[in-house]
Parts: sequence; C-alpha cells; structure tokens
Amino acid sequence: MSGRPESPPKSLGGVLAGAGLVIVATVLRAQLGRVFPHLTEFGLYYPAVLAAGLLGGWPGAVIAVAGSVFSGWFFFVEPRAVLDAPTKAANMAIFLVASSLVGFAGARIRTLIRRYRQTNALLAERELRYRTLFECVSDGFLLIEPAQDALGRTTDYLILEANPAILRILSANTSIVGRRVSEVLPVPVTGWLEHCNRATAGDTVTFDFQSPATDRWYEIHLSRVGRGQLAAFIVDVTDRKLSESRHLELFEELNHRVKNNLSMVSVMLSMHARASHQPEVQDQLQRAIDRIQAIADVHASLYRSSSRDDVDFAGYLQQLCDRLSGSLLPDDRIRIELDAQPATSLPLDRAVALGVVVNELVTNAVKHAYPPPARGVILVKLRHAGDTLTLSVSDNGRGLPPPGSSEGLGMRLIRSLVQQAGAILTVEQGEGVTFVVRLREADAPPFVKEAQSRLL
Repeated sequence: MSGRPESPPKSLGGVLAGAGLVIVATVLRAQLGRVFPHLTEFGLYYPAVLAAGLLGGWPGAVIAVAGSVFSGWFFFVEPRAVLDAPTKAANMAIFLVASSLVGFAGARIRTLIRRYRQTNALLAERELRYRTLFECVSDGFLLIEPAQDALGRTTDYLILEANPAILRILSANTSIVGRRVSEVLPVPVTGWLEHCNRATAGDTVTFDFQSPATDRWYEIHLSRVGRGQLAAFIVDVTDRKLSESRHLELFEELNHRVKNNLSMVSVMLSMHARASHQPEVQDQLQRAIDRIQAIADVHASLYRSSSRDDVDFAGYLQQLCDRLSGSLLPDDRIRIELDAQPATSLPLDRAVALGVVVNELVTNAVKHAYPPPARGVILVKLRHAGDTLTLSVSDNGRGLPPPGSSEGLGMRLIRSLVQQAGAILTVEQGEGVTFVVRLREADAPPFVKEAQSRLL
C-alpha cells in the first residue's frame, strides 16, 4: 500500500475505471459466449481486474472485483437465483479469491511504479542541483579514486570528475578525466599520497600548497565520499596568504618599534638617574627602568620566536633573571635561581603582566630580604599543569614588614596586575616569604589594551 490516502478526484477516477473495465469485460464475455458456448463465466474478468488495479489503484481494484463477481453471477452463472450446485459455488469462491489477488497485484504494481517515478524525479532534481553547483562553484573540485600497482599498492589517484573551476586552475580541459593526478598537476604536491591515504581511512585532511608554476597558494580539502573515492576541494587562498604575510610584517615592525622605543625611554631614565645626586630619586628611576626593561624583554622574546601570538615564558624568565642578576647583584652575596618548566607559553599581554610581577618581587627581595652582610637565594619557580599556571618567588630572608605597615607602590602594582590577569595571589610566610600566583589560563580574561601603558 502507498501508506497515504488518495485525494477524492483520484479515488473517483479509480472507481470509474474499475466500473468501466467490468462493463467492457461483461460485454465481451456475452459476445464471445455466443461463439464459444463452453467459455468460462469469469475468464475475461481477470485482465479487467488487473487493469483496474493498474489504472485506478485500490479503489479501482475493489470496484472491479465486486463488479466482476456480481456481473459474472448475474449474467453467466446458471441458475442465477441460487448456487446449490457445489461446482458453481466453488467456482465463485475461487474467482473471488483469485480476482482479489490479481487486483492486489495490480494496485501494488501501480504503487511501485508511482514511487519509482517519484524517486526518479527526486534524483533528477538532485542531479540538477549537483550539476548546477558542480558547474558554477568558483572552487576547484576533483573526484578521484586510488590507482594500484600489480601488488595492490596505491601509487597514484585517478581523476573521475573535474569541474570547470579546477580546469581553469590547472589550465587544462576535460581530457584530464581518466588520467592520473601526477600526470595533471604541473608540480608534485609534497605528501600527496600520505594525505590521500589518511582521507581514505576516514580523516578529513586539509593542507596548503603553493604552486611554483603559478606562485599561487591553494588550500586543499580531502574527504571520503564513497568506497575508495575521495572528493578534493581546491580553494585559491593567495589573497588571504598575502594579507596574512602583510599583517605579519606589520606586526613584526610594530613589535620592533615598541622594543626600540622602550629601550630609548630606559636609556633616558638611566641618564637622569646618573645625573641626579639624590639616592632616593636614583632608586626610583632605577626601578622604573627595570619595569620598562621587563616589558622590552617580552617584546624581544616575541620578536625572536617563531610564533607571533605567544611568548616562551620559561625562556623569558631566564632572560629576566639574568638581567636582574646583572643589574641588582654586584657580588655573589645574593643569588637568583630559576626553576622553570620548559615549553610554557603565554599570550603577550599576560607575559608582560607576570614579567613585571616577577621583576617587582625579585627587586623587593633583593632590597629587603637579605640586608648586608646576610647571604641568601631568591628562587623563581614556574610550573604548568593542565590549564593552571603556578608562578612563585620565594626567599628565606627576614620576611615581610609587621602588619599595619603601609604598602608601597611596587606591592600595589603587583596586586593590580595579578587582578587584571584573573589570577590569585597568595603569600606564604615561614622561614622567609613566598609569593604564589596561580592562573587558570582557560578562565583568565584578556587584559585591557591600556594595561601596558599603565605599567609605565
């Protein structure tokens, strides 16, 4: 059954078709019965019921079966009034069952034919959409399948389909269909077979390729679309690559200028410090120089790194500690030691903030933890576990000032930077003091753009 009720006009048409076919079969049976007296009563009704099922569906088949039973009994069965003869009754029963099956077969075949036509129409519509997309899309498209050698190893891929866009990209024509990819590409694509084999295994593979022949960049997407077949989408991304390259050049130039300008400010402050005869002014200027230099060191690390987004924070801390050792420690009475977990990277803004925090904490420890002639060690430790970064600066000196003492500019700056970073600062006192900064990198909000300017 179709599973969907037919509309009234179609049902009425089926009824009329069944009735009309029964009438035609009855007339033919009456005419042929005169020529062939021994002709069976219901022989001509079978094709009528089948045709009614094919033309009128279930309504036509039902009307044809009912009409055939009535017409055959009324016009051709003798005697018409009763069916007392066992043979007559058996013939009527057999015809009723057989004609019902024939009508069912006809209606079912009609339903299957209608579904077949609907499916073909849907496929034709989808084919039209696919062809429209295939012909008009601006990106290149290839349908490929593996080409294997005598040992069953995949040595290349055959082109099954190619759209007009890829023909323009390759400066080729439709003759490339049926040829190997290695024969069509002007230059070999590095790792082409490996990429295709990964895509055949079910992975979605994306990689960039620069054609030396045209000096243009293409982004190639490979995905499996059938058993052993791959779809390759080729997108021209030359403009995007040029834009990224230009942005990278501008970023490097800006970063270099920031670093140089910070160095110039540091030199000017150094000159003022040397010219001043007041120790307190010299000390404050020197602390400002250290803060500026801590920011300049971050930009220097970023400029040297392969990444333009993140700073190797462990390497930066090493550079920072070495510089502080050279500027703050004239002898070996106090040492700065670093225990930093490698491969720890941070965004530029967070690296700047935490670098200034370390600068302030180390400077405070050098000035207050070990008054002459005391000797000691200032330990800077960095640990990275999951999405949590732990940075600590500790000493075993004389500890913090007594409670109630006023908080200096350096400590207020530390708390401000830690808060901006979305981190938590804890102070642990014992034999000396330890400052611990814990940062959940996934939850930390970005720094405001004015953060670095406020550091000055």
